[in-house]
Parts: sequence; C-alpha cells; structure tokens
Amino acid sequence: MSADSVLARADTGFVIDVLPSDPSFDRFGASVTRCVESALGEENAPFGSEVAIVLCDDAEIAVFHERFMHITGPTDVISWPADDPLGDVMVSCETARRQAAVYGNSWEREVCVLAVHGTLHLLGWDDHSPAERHAMQVRVDSIVGRCCTGTPD
Repeated sequence: MSADSVLARADTGFVIDVLPSDPSFDRFGASVTRCVESALGEENAPFGSEVAIVLCDDAEIAVFHERFMHITGPTDVISWPADDPLGDVMVSCETARRQAAVYGNSWEREVCVLAVHGTLHLLGWDDHSPAERHAMQVRVDSIVGRCCTGTPD
C-alpha cells in the first residue's frame, strides 16, 4: 500500500482508501480515488462516508466470489455494504484488463468503471433488470467520463 492510499477530503468529508494487493496496481490509485469521490459527491452520500477499494487479481476475488456469492471463479467487482463506513469494493484488475480490450477502454478506465459500479451498489443502485443495468451503466459512464483520463494501454 502506498503512503497516499488514504484520501480524506475536508471539503467533501469522504474517506476513500485504495488498497492495491499488488504493486503493479498502484498506478490506478489516483484515478480510482477521483472517480469514487465524484460518485459519492454526485450521489449525495452522507458526510463522513468511507469506502475501501481493494484492487486485486482474479485468484483473490475468486475466493470472495465463492465464499459470499457461492459462485466458483473470478468476477469483475464485488461490493459489501456496511453501516459505518459505507462499505468495501473489490475489483479484479486482471478481469478489468480483459474487459478493457473488449469494451475499447484503457485498463485504467475499466478499473475506474468497476470501482464506481461497486460504489453505486453501496449507495443503493441495483442492476437486476435490463432497465436497471442500463440506467446504472449510463450513470457509471457519466461519472467516469468526467474523472478518468486514462489513455489506451
């Protein structure tokens, strides 16, 4: 974890803790922090909201995917709400890299998309129906579009 992995902003009251499990994921910390902070602000999250974003690999997220969702194998993002702080989001950077190629995003942008997606779940957004999925994706794209300047890898 880098020394600046925790961002507490007096003007927003949000605390975003980006925790890369591998040093190669450190490069996403600033962009993820910006995007998650924007999501919290735009969605009127309560003052003092705290979110931990764990950036991990497929093997790590697969353990939690099976343990909590009872589904074998990796996934792209999992979120866990909490009463205080707001909750935790786990993003597989390996899955994000593969999805970036499919969706025409940079790797950095796809990691941000997943971090914001998980954050929106913590804030009450659902994506069970096609209409909900579409609305959530539009919201994610809008937030990330303003915050992430990632260039193609």
